Amino acid sequence: MKYITELFATVAHRVKPPVCVALGPPWPVANLVKTLNLPESDVTCVQFDQHQTTRVRECLAEVGAAAEVVGVPDLWDLPAKFNTVIFPASAYADRELKLDIVEQGYHILAPGGLFLTLSEYEKDNQFAKWHKKIFGKCGESPASENGMAFWSTKTDDSPKRRRHEVMFHAKIGEGPSVHIVARPGTFSYGRFDNGSRAMMEVAEIREGDNVLDLGCGNGAVGCLAGQKVGPTGSVTFIDSSLRALAIAKLNAETNKTPNPKFLATTRLEGLEMASFDVILANPPYYAKSDIMALFVDGTRDLLKPDGRYYLVTKMPTAVMPMIFETYGDCSVIENRGYSVVLAGA
Repeated sequence: MKYITELFATVAHRVKPPVCVALGPPWPVANLVKTLNLPESDVTCVQFDQHQTTRVRECLAEVGAAAEVVGVPDLWDLPAKFNTVIFPASAYADRELKLDIVEQGYHILAPGGLFLTLSEYEKDNQFAKWHKKIFGKCGESPASENGMAFWSTKTDDSPKRRRHEVMFHAKIGEGPSVHIVARPGTFSYGRFDNGSRAMMEVAEIREGDNVLDLGCGNGAVGCLAGQKVGPTGSVTFIDSSLRALAIAKLNAETNKTPNPKFLATTRLEGLEMASFDVILANPPYYAKSDIMALFVDGTRDLLKPDGRYYLVTKMPTAVMPMIFETYGDCSVIENRGYSVVLAGA
C-alpha cells in the first residue's frame, strides 16, 4: 500500500531507533522497514499470527530489507526498550484491536519514547482521542489522500495495564454452559459464533473421543466438545494466531477441559497421524481458496478409522470439491442457515 510510505515520509524525522513496527499488513510493513533504512538490530516487526509473521519475513526478503520479526500473543510481551513504536493501522482492522495496540504500545516504549500511528483514513476522528486518553497529548498531520499520522510521547511510566477482553457464556441445547474470554483480533470476539453453534448441534462427540479443534480461535468449540469426551478423552486446540491460542489455553483451564493440548501452527505439522476421532473445522466464511484448503487438506490422515470430520460453511459450493477430493464422499446437513459438511476416514 503506497499510502504507508508516503504518509510516513511526512513524519519520518520524528523516529528514533530502536523501532518497533506493531502489526500491519505484510507488504506495507516490509516497505516501511525499507524506508526506515536502519540496521536490522534496530527494527523489530511484531505480529500476533504465525502466518502473518512468516509473510512479513517473506516480504522483507522480496524488498531487500531486514528486521527482527517476532510473533507474540500481546505487544507488551516485548521489553520496554523502544524509542519509537509505529502502528500501520489498516482501515479494516477491528476498532477494539486498534485501541488495544495503542494501549499496549505504551508499555513497550522507553521513557520519552514516541508512539506513531499511520491511519489510511483520509479524515480519521478516532486515533487522536485514543492517543490523548493514553498519553495525554497527541499531534496529528493534516488530512490527506494518503491518510493521517498521529503521534504521542510517553512522559510518565504507569505500570497499570488495561486488558481489553469480553466474557460470554456458550452452551448447546440443554447442556451446561462454558465460560469464554475473548480478546480483540481473534475470531468470534465477544460472542459465540453462529456457525460454530450450528456445527456443534450436529457433531457427534462421544465419551473417550480425541477431538481436534482446528482453527480454535478462543477455544469455545473445543471447550464445549470437552464436556462430552469425559476424563478419558482429550481436546487438541490448534491455531496460527498466538493470541487466540493463549486465550484458548486460558478458557480450557477455566472450563476444566480434559487432557488439553495446544499447538501453534500455520499448517498441520506436529499432529500425530490417525490420532483423532473427531475433527471440528470452522474456516473463515470468505477465506481465500488456499486458506480453505488448509482446513481440508491433510485432515483425513489425522483421523482414526471411522473418525468423523465436520466443517461448517456458508459457501458449500466452494469447499465441496476439496472435500470430495480428500474424502471421496460426504454428506451435508443444513442448520441455522449454514451447511455442516460431514465426512469420514
